[in-house]
Amino acid sequence: MSTEGRDLAHRVARLLVDQSVSAYRTGQASVAAAEASVESFRANVRRLQDLVSFQRVVAPFDGTVIQRNIDAGALITAGSPINNTAVAPSTTTGAANGLFEVARIDVLRVFVNVPQAVSPNVKAGLPVEVTVRGQLMQPVTGKVTRTAVALDPGTRTLLTQVDIPNRSHLMLPGMFVYVAFKIAPSGTRWRVPATAVVFNAQGTRVVIVGEGNKLHFQDVELGRDFGVSIDIQAGLNGNETIVKQPAVSLQEGQLVKPVESKTPSGG
Repeated sequence: MSTEGRDLAHRVARLLVDQSVSAYRTGQASVAAAEASVESFRANVRRLQDLVSFQRVVAPFDGTVIQRNIDAGALITAGSPINNTAVAPSTTTGAANGLFEVARIDVLRVFVNVPQAVSPNVKAGLPVEVTVRGQLMQPVTGKVTRTAVALDPGTRTLLTQVDIPNRSHLMLPGMFVYVAFKIAPSGTRWRVPATAVVFNAQGTRVVIVGEGNKLHFQDVELGRDFGVSIDIQAGLNGNETIVKQPAVSLQEGQLVKPVESKTPSGG
């Protein structure tokens, strides 16, 4: 074969190879496009399955439906008012935006505003006694689970959460209950007659009879005021002799002759 014939045969062979490679690549592109179409169809199927799954509303926990805002067969559209009707507000958030409200009442949660005077004694785990109006003779024991750890500046109270076991379901959500905290006394208090406390520019003091029957003006911190008597939170040991009605003329270190009061408790 001549040289020109060999060159022509070589060019024809290369042309066939290039055509075959091009056809192969075109086939690969077609397969990729088909696979993309299949994946798109699968995604659409999954979307439709998800939409169908919304027909069944499942609660995240076992409970009882205590509020129902729709009827069977109602059309619900995302972002629109429920059935264009008035919806009762939720008992938890106060908003009217739910299909249902589900409650688990095996354990009920009560929120109590504890006054500042006893708030330091209220800690997690503190036992409480809960009674329901109409069932005062059947108290239920609960406990403090957590507190706000800060007082409300408007009311000076501590928001406290109390959990109540309710396996018998005798108590219902929304009930008004009485909560009694079992608080132990904090510190020692001494109750003195209200007339024994002296209020002047030197502070709040009581007059005690010290060694040698000499008077001493003792600084004290007051607790609860009961009218005829007052609790002393700090400043006394409990074994002092206190002047029940100190006169303005009494002086520090003055020598006196104590006479026991007929009503020592301040009554």
